Amino acid sequence: MQIEGREKIVGILLLSCVGVFMLFLLIQGTFVRPVKELKKQKVQLDVKLNRLKKEQSQFKIAEKEITEAGQKMISANIDEANSLLGELINDLIQKVGLNSSDFTRSPVGPVRLKGAKEMGWTVQGEGSLSRVIDLIYLLKTVPALHRLESVRFSPTSQLGVVKVSFRYLTLVLDPAPPNVGSNSITNALAGSLDEPERKLYLGIEKRDLFRPYIKKPFLPEVDPVQQTENVGQQPPVPPAFRPEIYKAVSLSEWAGKSEIHILNIETGAISLYQPGDKIENWTLLEVDYRRLPLPNSILESDSRVILQNNEGYWSLEQGYTLAQLYKLTEEQLPEKFKTK
Repeated sequence: MQIEGREKIVGILLLSCVGVFMLFLLIQGTFVRPVKELKKQKVQLDVKLNRLKKEQSQFKIAEKEITEAGQKMISANIDEANSLLGELINDLIQKVGLNSSDFTRSPVGPVRLKGAKEMGWTVQGEGSLSRVIDLIYLLKTVPALHRLESVRFSPTSQLGVVKVSFRYLTLVLDPAPPNVGSNSITNALAGSLDEPERKLYLGIEKRDLFRPYIKKPFLPEVDPVQQTENVGQQPPVPPAFRPEIYKAVSLSEWAGKSEIHILNIETGAISLYQPGDKIENWTLLEVDYRRLPLPNSILESDSRVILQNNEGYWSLEQGYTLAQLYKLTEEQLPEKFKTK
């Protein structure tokens, strides 16, 4: 059987297409696929490199914090550290003029943590509100490694006398670093009650436990002299809100109700808020007393304010300003705020 000219052309074209296709597969297998594989490996290596860089950065932060913590350790021995901490609490109770017989101490721990052991005391007692605040202030200013948490106040039948309970804890790093500080009770004692920082607590002393809470609007402080001079003139434009000057200085609990004390670090004025109040476009939802890691740190905090605005949920740690708010992920939220 002879093949016609047209059929030959079709056959040649068909064989040519098959050849081109086979050549394409050969090029794909020899050059293109390895190049794609190399690109995929490069992406994977970039991800690993970025993760290693992040871990290296976190390691440097942790190393610095551990070094600083080691210098502030009361003792490398657990029993000695706890004993010294108990003596320190008793000394400060007497220093502020409270009666040590009105206070009880219960040991806490030691609790094994990652790289450390935590121990301390649960303290309960009662006394004059101003002297109890003196005690809280001095405990917070102790330069040795410590944590003051779960501070709660409640009224008594005596005017001006409150019940107080708190936990005062310290850490012993395990293993202890070579640069452990030698913080005896003498050089671990707190600062003076005459220091200017003590005045920041006056707003708490003025709090009347038996007076119903009255919501205070968040208004910038106005100079009375300037206000008088502006009578009859156009009302001045209110100053722009500056979150960097407003700091959370106390997240205490009074008779089962959380209170949020916000300090204006420029004027020294302290404003009192409770959950449900607003600051600018944020709503203060609650004080969260869970123990959680601080942002960008290996350290933990035991209290923070949960806020909400149109963008989501935010956290304000005690001692931080409103400019240091950070947005919370779904996993970081208290259970009742999580999306069901």
